This record gives sequence, C-alpha cells and structure tokens, in this order.
Amino acid sequence: MKTSINPRFYGVFFALLKRMAMVSAFLLLIHACSESDEIGLDLVDTRAQLHTLDTLSLQAITVIDDSVAMNFGSMNILGMINDPVFGKTHASIYTETRLPRNNLYLGEDPVLDSIYLVLSYTGNFYGFVRNYQRLKVYELSENFPEADTLFSNLVIPHEPELITKHPRGHLLQPAPLDSVMIDSIMFPPQIRIPLTDAFGQKFIDANETEAFENVPNYLEAFKGLYIAPGDKFDGLGSKYQINMLSPLTSLELYYKNEDDTVSRIQRFPINEFAKRTSRMEHFGYENTHPVLRAQIEESDYSMGDSLLFLQSLGMLRANIHLPYLDELIGDSRLLINKAELVVPVAEGLVAEHLPASRELLLLRIDEDGDLKFLDDYMMGSTYFGGRLNEDKMQYTFNISKYFQQLLDGTHPNDGLALVVAGASEDMSRVVLHGPGRTENPMRLIIYYSVFD
Repeated sequence: MKTSINPRFYGVFFALLKRMAMVSAFLLLIHACSESDEIGLDLVDTRAQLHTLDTLSLQAITVIDDSVAMNFGSMNILGMINDPVFGKTHASIYTETRLPRNNLYLGEDPVLDSIYLVLSYTGNFYGFVRNYQRLKVYELSENFPEADTLFSNLVIPHEPELITKHPRGHLLQPAPLDSVMIDSIMFPPQIRIPLTDAFGQKFIDANETEAFENVPNYLEAFKGLYIAPGDKFDGLGSKYQINMLSPLTSLELYYKNEDDTVSRIQRFPINEFAKRTSRMEHFGYENTHPVLRAQIEESDYSMGDSLLFLQSLGMLRANIHLPYLDELIGDSRLLINKAELVVPVAEGLVAEHLPASRELLLLRIDEDGDLKFLDDYMMGSTYFGGRLNEDKMQYTFNISKYFQQLLDGTHPNDGLALVVAGASEDMSRVVLHGPGRTENPMRLIIYYSVFD
C-alpha cells in the first residue's frame, strides 16, 4: 500500500523526471563554476567599467605628534631608552598620594623608622630591562592643575632637592617580571625606593595636625611627587608600565610608638582619586637617524619618500596626503569597490629588543587639523585592519568608505595621520617604507568601477 502524499511520484515517469532534474542541476553547476568571474555582474550597471589602480601618488612625512592624555586607565610609563634610530626618549611620572582616611592618627609620640615609595609593575616593558637606571624622586612645589585631562607634555614645578635616600638617586635594574621577597614573604614585581628621613619626618610631624584631618589639607602639605629616570646611563635602556592603582603602589611609612617592639606601617595610597600623569621628553630628537632628522627639522617630504618613523606616547606620527586625487575623478562617476593602504615595515631597522609596533591606527585630518576616526574604523578591526602581519611585515588598512567620501565631497582631502595604536599605553616604535621607494613602497590599491 502506498502511503506517500503523492504516490505517483514513485512511478516510472516521475522517477525519470527526477533523474533528469538532477543531471540538469549538475550541468548548470559546472557551467556556473566556469563562469564565476561574471557572477553578480548582472546586478551592476552595464555601463560600469571595472578597474584596479595601484599607482596613485602619495606624499608622506614624519611629524612630531600631539601630546596624549596620560591620566586615564590604571597605568603610567616610566623609564628611558637610548634608541639608535629615534634617539633618547624619557618617561617620568607626576603623581599625588592620598590620605587613607580623615583624621588619621599615628598614635602618641610616633618615631620614624623609614619611608619607601613603592611602585608596582604591570609586567609590560619595551627595550632591554637589564640595563641599570637611576630613579630620582622629588617633592612637587605646586599642586596639580585643575583639569580633567592631563597630557604627556605637562610640566609641574618641583623642589630641587632629591628625596631619595641615596643622594644621586635610587639605582635600579628593572625587573617587571620578578617577584620580590620582603620579610620572607614573596610579593608581586615592584620597585621599592627608600626615601630620606627628612621626608619621612614630615609625616610624623603632621600627626595630630590639620594636615591629617582631610584630603584638601593633606594635599596642601604633601602636593605630590615627581619620579624620573636619570638621563645618563649606558646601554639601550627600557620603558616599563607602572600599575598606579595597585594596592601596593603607595608611600609606605614605617614607625614605632613608645611600647612597640616592631614597626607599624601606614600606607598613603595612589588611588583612583589621585591625580597623575606621565611626562614624555625626546630632547629635540638629537642623535637620530638622518632621514628622521631631515623630516622633523626641514619638513623635507623627499625624505618621507624613503622612510617614515612612528613612535607611541604622542611622540611621532606620519602624515599622508593624496595630492593628485582630482585627476582620478575626471568627468566620470566612480564607485569604490575597495581601497587598501599597504604600509610595509623597514625590516632592517627592527632591533631585537625594539620590535615593530603590533598595531597602527589610521585617522583623518579635518579642516582644523584635528584627528578624527574614519567611518571604516567603526566597522571593526577585522574590516579595518591595522595589525602587523608578521609574515609579510606590513600593515594593511581598508579605507574604502573614506575614499568614496573623498570622491563624493563628504570629507575634504586634508590628509591622513598614521599613529601607533593605544598611544597612551603602548611604548613601541616602528620605521616604515615611504611611498617613493622603488621596492615595496607604501601604496594605495584601489578597486573601482567607472560609470559614464
């Protein structure tokens, strides 16, 4: 008995039809594969002509970047690098400490034992950390400015006298990955800088005074600290991140009361309410690569044809211009199918302890010279690109929307800015091929359609 809804389907006639349909479908599939280049062309205006262009002229130059905000997030940068290409760069820290509670009381007649500045590492660094550096600590002579954003070029006056225990500063071999043993107990990686007894005594003397009543009074008495590496040392050196919001990052005051047999400890934290910033210095880019120096001092675009230099932390960026864009437009209507900016790394200037930046960011320059995100960036990193391809040693950006906007007049052709991504936290640098090189230059590849 047949139980199918359409029992005749299983008869001979319908069986033959079924087999013929399968054979026809198979033949159509083969034909479609052989004509794959034409798939979808029926959806495009038949007047369109498809083109590829990779010879559009680019101009590029290295410029000193704008300062970056350094008071957001949990970390700040410290250290110094003697870079054979970029010269000497220096990262220091300004920071407040805070009263742990109102009406702080150290007990009756406290006696100073010692005082330390403790800085907890994040574990991230750049350069060669085994070179010794000498950290210098000063008291601020003025309070932080009343500003929501603190930039990397901020200068706050400080007292001239060092407050490190050693009169020349604290000698340090950075160890951002090594735990520290204190009183037979292992602690996370940190820097412990002994400070002078004179500085510690100021905290003892503040006991039972207005300075310990509340935070505003405390900040009048203890305006903050300036922590800076010395600018003279041998070797490559390094920069390293300090976790400013770690419970360990603080001033540690050790003292005794009359009947104490062991020291007490009182921490003055650097918490989320404490103002802080990193200050970045490049010393005028002395002793740098001659191609870099010519671009900074002489604004020589011909040097940018060869090499471009990017440095994080608001130091160096590359400005890119499309000077002959109008010639591409002509009298035709162009539709941009895809536009890619390919940026090769100058591999000969990548050093063992100075690897190329892992990710770059491309921004547009507006009419006022400000930097703005591209609409392509808003499409996500998978679409936009910018990460280093370590196999090809190049960065690639998809700027299709931006290029179409240039042609449509949505944005003026005021250029692009290429920077290291995460500029307030990343410590890296990279040298790139310029657009005028004969081999593997920076280039813009455009796939477009022309409508008459």
